Amino acid sequence: MKHIDWLQLILLPVVIAIMFVAWFEPWVQWIVLSTGVDRAALVPPPGLMVFVLLASTFTTRYALRHTRYQRWLIVMGGWVILMGVAWLTYRLIALPAFLRNLLDWQNFIAPELIVIVATATLWWRGILIGRSRALIDENLDRTFFNGVLALGILLFINHFTRYVSPSDMLAALLVFFAMALSMLTVVNIERTRQQRSEDNSWLKRQRHWFATIFGVISAILLAALTITGIFSPDALRQILSAVGPALSTLAQAVLGLLRPIFTFLAWLVSPLLPILQLVLRALMEGILTFLRVLQQIGAQVDTQRTQEGIQSFLDSPEFVTFSRGTSIVLILIVFALLAIWAIRRSGLLTRRNSNEIRENIATRDLLRQQWQNFLARWRNFSAVSPSRYLALRGDDPRQNVRRAYQEFLEWARLRLHTRTPSQTPDRYARYIGGLYEAQHEAVDQLTALYLRARYADEPLTPAEVQTAQSALVRLQETPVIQSPLTEE
Repeated sequence: MKHIDWLQLILLPVVIAIMFVAWFEPWVQWIVLSTGVDRAALVPPPGLMVFVLLASTFTTRYALRHTRYQRWLIVMGGWVILMGVAWLTYRLIALPAFLRNLLDWQNFIAPELIVIVATATLWWRGILIGRSRALIDENLDRTFFNGVLALGILLFINHFTRYVSPSDMLAALLVFFAMALSMLTVVNIERTRQQRSEDNSWLKRQRHWFATIFGVISAILLAALTITGIFSPDALRQILSAVGPALSTLAQAVLGLLRPIFTFLAWLVSPLLPILQLVLRALMEGILTFLRVLQQIGAQVDTQRTQEGIQSFLDSPEFVTFSRGTSIVLILIVFALLAIWAIRRSGLLTRRNSNEIRENIATRDLLRQQWQNFLARWRNFSAVSPSRYLALRGDDPRQNVRRAYQEFLEWARLRLHTRTPSQTPDRYARYIGGLYEAQHEAVDQLTALYLRARYADEPLTPAEVQTAQSALVRLQETPVIQSPLTEE
């Protein structure tokens, strides 16, 4: 049975569609309302936008799996979606009135034309998602950063115009960040699962990612609340008012869970109360004895008054409460020490893989170089990007086969899928799809020759070099089922 990558095929397209619509729908609403027309300005609902984007994605994937009528299917599907969205949005308006409104721009532009352009944009975005075979690599990150930038600009502009209501902005922010942070967490855990060996325990593989993900999510949420408070205080107040009851309910639930625990601990330490009270009384008697000694040597100490105060404290309810609280704290300290000792003895948190080497790559030179590259990109400096592959020199048959395999990797990167660091050559050859049978044979031949050139001891012959180059030529000349165009 063929393994189905649910994360790539189903989950990621749906989440990317929801994230895109979360910031795209408020922008469409703002543009439509800013036209200033004197007729009702209608915008397709977010659910319909998500449907359009997903329909485009899966239509593109279906069309690219067939060698004939690819563009015809995509274009005709787009026209059907355009007419369907226009009918669902303006179904209460007669066709002649709709066409007249489409051409009547009045002050700025017709809202009906904006809706059609927005629908076409959604269809185009779905085509890009359907063509891409590496959603987990960059599409999710790119969608997240584009959405943060778009929502930030819209919050700033809407603070002065108020075309989009604060409740709609709040819903867009909550949906966007909830979907983005949840999926980024799932993707990072999936990357960790693919790159770590299976002999380690689940906690060892995930604990570092959990700490990193928790820190990143906290930083992003704090930054989002800060930006919202700066550009849209009303939206921030609505967020706090909406979160306040939930936090209060959570606090009450936590207290309800802790109350039986403390009641049980109080019952558990009740036999210790007489012993603790006896120790405290002995301590107080020692203090009184010390004061009497000071009085005998001439110190001015009112022992009678001090004794009455101490006796009053020992007989008061506060002393009983203090004794019980001290006993509970001592019991908790003992339990905590035992738990820490047991965890350290088990090696659950301290034992590491002997083959694992952890080094900090965030050196000063690397950070400086990344900052300079970032500034150069903003200043539109033309910098030569470093090669993805190792430079090979010489006419040795091994080098020629390795160069042919590098050309195959570049060909596959532009058309199918980029090879990740966790994929071996054999696993990568099995992973890429969308090839004809002849191309599968060429990939297998080229991979086998590369493994021999890279790892085997016996030398390669010129005939085997010719075989590798012929396999590469067959791959390049035969069209793939997947479209060569990507979102890049």
